[in-house]
Amino acid sequence: MKILYAIAALILLSSSAQAWQVVERCTYSKFYGRVCTTSYLDDPVRSETQSQEDERARRAGIEKWEAFCKPKRTYDNEGVIRLVYARKGCEFGRSE
Repeated sequence: MKILYAIAALILLSSSAQAWQVVERCTYSKFYGRVCTTSYLDDPVRSETQSQEDERARRAGIEKWEAFCKPKRTYDNEGVIRLVYARKGCEFGRSE
C-alpha cells in the first residue's frame, strides 16, 4: 500500500510543470519570538514577443563580439581545439 502512495505522489509531483519561487520572511518579536512566513510566488508568464526580443538582443551581442574579436580555431599538439582572438581581452568576454 505504501508503494501505491509513493507512486501516486511521484505522479502528482512530476505532472506539475508550474515553476514557483519560495519566499520565506522571518521577524523577531520579544513577545512571540521568531515568526516566519512562507509564500509561494508564481513565475511571471513570458510573452512570445518578449522571448523573441530577448533572442534578437542575445544574437546581436554575439554578432558584435564575433565582429570585434574574430575568433579562429586552431589545434594544439594533442589535437585540442583552441580559439585565437584578434584582440586582447576577448577570452574574458570583451566586445569593445
